[in-house]
Amino acid sequence: MIVTKTGFPITYSITNPGVHDVKVLETLSEEANLPNILGDKGYISHKIHEKLALKGITISVPPRKNMDKSEKLDHSLLGKQRKTVETVFSSLEKLGCQNFNSRSVKGLESRFESILLAYSVLLSRAQRRFEGTLRYSLGY
Repeated sequence: MIVTKTGFPITYSITNPGVHDVKVLETLSEEANLPNILGDKGYISHKIHEKLALKGITISVPPRKNMDKSEKLDHSLLGKQRKTVETVFSSLEKLGCQNFNSRSVKGLESRFESILLAYSVLLSRAQRRFEGTLRYSLGY
């Protein structure tokens, strides 16, 4: 899933658990049409960075703990942006995105999109009242 800096989902993909996120990243980045993407530590791959760079997309990835100091860049701002992504995922989990009992892929997608819609509407209403908040519910 790709979300904006303000916490709104832009695009997503549902895949089998065995499919690595890097394989989906290229498709999602094209759909989102964003020049800069903040990725997970799992996206540290020169090959994928080069592929996306050819399409005009830059991906920033927080360094792993076991990386050489020479490979680490100054990622002081990534922590705050990463927190936004984790907060969105946590909010979606609270709304029930982890526990689907769907019998079909269409049912799964329908349920997931319903939750995304509800989350987006609630977040929009909350941000009109408290600019920049990621708390989708005014009750907490």
